[in-house]
Amino acid sequence: MSRLRLASVPYVNAAPLTRGFLRGPLRDHYDMTFHTPARLADLLRTGGAEAALLPAIEYQNLEGAEILPFLCIASKRRARSVYLASRVPLESIRTVALDASSRTSAALLKIVLAHHGLRDVAYEERPPSLPGMLLDHDAALLIGDPALTADTSDLKIHDLAEEWFAITRLPFVFAVWTVRPGAVMPEGLQPFLDSRREGLAGIASIAAETAPRLGLPPATIEEYLRVNIHYHLGTEEVKALDLFFRQAHELGLVPARRSIRFHHPAGGVTAEDISADEEIAWKNR
Repeated sequence: MSRLRLASVPYVNAAPLTRGFLRGPLRDHYDMTFHTPARLADLLRTGGAEAALLPAIEYQNLEGAEILPFLCIASKRRARSVYLASRVPLESIRTVALDASSRTSAALLKIVLAHHGLRDVAYEERPPSLPGMLLDHDAALLIGDPALTADTSDLKIHDLAEEWFAITRLPFVFAVWTVRPGAVMPEGLQPFLDSRREGLAGIASIAAETAPRLGLPPATIEEYLRVNIHYHLGTEEVKALDLFFRQAHELGLVPARRSIRFHHPAGGVTAEDISADEEIAWKNR
């Protein structure tokens, strides 16, 4: 049997979900590749991958795709790795440079600014280098590892998960495992839960391995993965996804609003791998 193809982002915040696919027995059944968030939807659309850790907004543009239950990359309050860095007060922002790699964060930014009454803002995609982005823009959107490592001294920082929570009192879901239309997952959901279990148990190791590349202390990365990011798709996260999709549609950021459709995996799952809240979120859809 051919190995199933999985795709993810290269950021450290995805490592707790993908770690199990890169080591141990799962590695023999899955091929994992890494791409910018904006590229993942194209891979699912063209059949280049069976499943991808897809930026949330891209689900709205993939007719027939389904979300794997229980799993996500989300932030309950402050994400630290998705923010608007500004040279001017928020109400004075008129031009924004966008990290071109994530449409979800760009959509979230536009929703947040609209809630602040800022709709007449000009956006331009730029490579994720903060000094260059701010040369001719009032503010810049950074995500992922570049956001964690950027020097934001003397800038006003607006954490977008924190802004979203202030508006909605809900967490924000940045990415979900998504299965392309017609894909067969013969081993079901369990390998994805196994990978998450291994990743969450190995956060200290992930932090230590990643620290030299990011130039950050391991303790800083470990705190980020344990405190700022979480990986469980429960009732609040599903509610937040629905609300995000509705507001994105109302602002014209997606052409239509697709309801959340979960992929029903073959066989059962190990009860210890899911929380009661995750199970409720799945059964209620």
